[in-house]
Amino acid sequence: MDRFSFFFAFYGLILGLAVTELLGGFARMVRAKALRQLEAQTALLALLTFIVICATWIDAWNTLTQISLDFEALAAPILLATFYFLAAAVVFPSDPAEFGQLAAYYADRKRFVVAMLLAAEVLVTFTFRGIILDMIQNKPAIFWLWFLPYNVAIKGSYVALLFVRGRTANVILLAVLILLFMIPYWENNAIAGVIARHYGY
Repeated sequence: MDRFSFFFAFYGLILGLAVTELLGGFARMVRAKALRQLEAQTALLALLTFIVICATWIDAWNTLTQISLDFEALAAPILLATFYFLAAAVVFPSDPAEFGQLAAYYADRKRFVVAMLLAAEVLVTFTFRGIILDMIQNKPAIFWLWFLPYNVAIKGSYVALLFVRGRTANVILLAVLILLFMIPYWENNAIAGVIARHYGY
């Protein structure tokens, strides 16, 4: 097993545990026959968390092939996966008695989940700092026309979601974040590829 495969097995395990927590919460609702009580905000937050974890797995596969096996290199990716695990563990209530009060549960726990997702997003940027610096130096059009505005949109939407209170505003921001993650990852690097071809990179 090479160095990257060894790292990715461990990293994938933590991300897998996060997905297990998320799906386990949904499964508890299924077992309790409480799906009719699944509230839109909770459903969208669960979907967003799932998509973000999958996107992070794709990013790790594409960009962390040269990672070193030491605490300095591993600290950010492992902390990132830990944030996702904590977020996923809180999306659904563990007590079936709370299934009928999902709107109140969401309002009470949303900030923690979103804070974990935002912290993870900041760590993603930190983890890929070498790639970002290389992009600025060698492919500036991709950075200025795609990477920077895209990341500002994501982080700005997370910050807005932290503070909005109305149900409609929460649903809209969750839907926006889901679309923001789905668009570039549906066909990975497609937008950056178009810019690169246009500018001859």
